[in-house]
Amino acid sequence: MISYRKSTATESVQIAEIHLNSFKGFFLTTLGFSFLKAYYKTCAKSEDAISICAIDDETGKILGFSVGCYHSKGFNKKLILSNLIIYSYQAIIVFFTKPLALIRIFKNLGKGEGVKKDDSNYAELLSIGVLPDKNGLGIGKNLLMEFESEVKKKGLHKITLTTDAEANENVLQFYKKSGYKVFYDFITYPNRKMFKLIKNI
Repeated sequence: MISYRKSTATESVQIAEIHLNSFKGFFLTTLGFSFLKAYYKTCAKSEDAISICAIDDETGKILGFSVGCYHSKGFNKKLILSNLIIYSYQAIIVFFTKPLALIRIFKNLGKGEGVKKDDSNYAELLSIGVLPDKNGLGIGKNLLMEFESEVKKKGLHKITLTTDAEANENVLQFYKKSGYKVFYDFITYPNRKMFKLIKNI
């Protein structure tokens, strides 16, 4: 059996490991395990974040996760500022191991080029991942549904997410089948085309 519940800060280790295995080659992944663990730990502790995990009831092992926020506007900036010591330490690590990555992080804290009108008045799914050997069991779909359920409990009616616009057909089809539509496209630094998807719930 697989159950779904809110994840805890101590489970950020397992969640970071799933991220590393699920999103190989992605920019956030290149920042390393330490950064990912800090990010998912601070999300789990944030009152404005939603952090859900899928648990194998027999082993207690986390099989997947979904993380997002109730209010998209400025969420990551607020998360960093409210955990300044943690992220300052992570910034030092990144500075010495991947200095150019810091430039990309700060440039991408904004919305990117091509955004015409967006007040960010919605909840946002930031990341959803499942262990590669557990794909096809419906875990991703259930994690998405659990995330949407948490958003509804707050009386909110819109959810967005951002994903690659190119060479990403399976992921796009997954979200479109779940009722998400393209809100707009934009370019992030250095030159990555993205789709912002949105769903009314």
